[in-house]
Amino acid sequence: MSALKVIAEWIGIELYCRDAYKRLASMTDNPYARGLFQWLSQACGSHAHYLTKTLEALGWQFPQELFKPKKPSILQSRRFSSDVEEVYWTAKEYLALEEEMRKTYSILFTQVDNPKAKNILSQLVREEEDHHRELAQLIQVFEQTYANLRGQEAVEAG
Repeated sequence: MSALKVIAEWIGIELYCRDAYKRLASMTDNPYARGLFQWLSQACGSHAHYLTKTLEALGWQFPQELFKPKKPSILQSRRFSSDVEEVYWTAKEYLALEEEMRKTYSILFTQVDNPKAKNILSQLVREEEDHHRELAQLIQVFEQTYANLRGQEAVEAG
């Protein structure tokens, strides 16, 4: 897949994550978790914007209306018995997604020659590393607070 198509696809994924993190923030009473999810939501919205700027730097312009949230293929539909369980397992899934974002933006960085696009992608890689680290810390807090979560597996929705 061309770099342009990958960037366009990841704009949709970032928009999906923006909405998902916002929903997770609304599901928790924990101020630390809520703040982190709100921060991640804002960051994903910014990333979609920066990826649009990357396309523009590469000579492609699309109307904003074309970009719609797109559910990442690695996310599974699951059923949860509580909000705490849903927030925890969703955060674990998004941890893997944050790593995939970092890898994708790193690969794109090597594929483009435009200095402005490279600069944007380099910044996104650093930010995804921060997101991954912060989300991993939140998951540890959940595992320490709710010891029973770690041993459970969420049930896939049928």
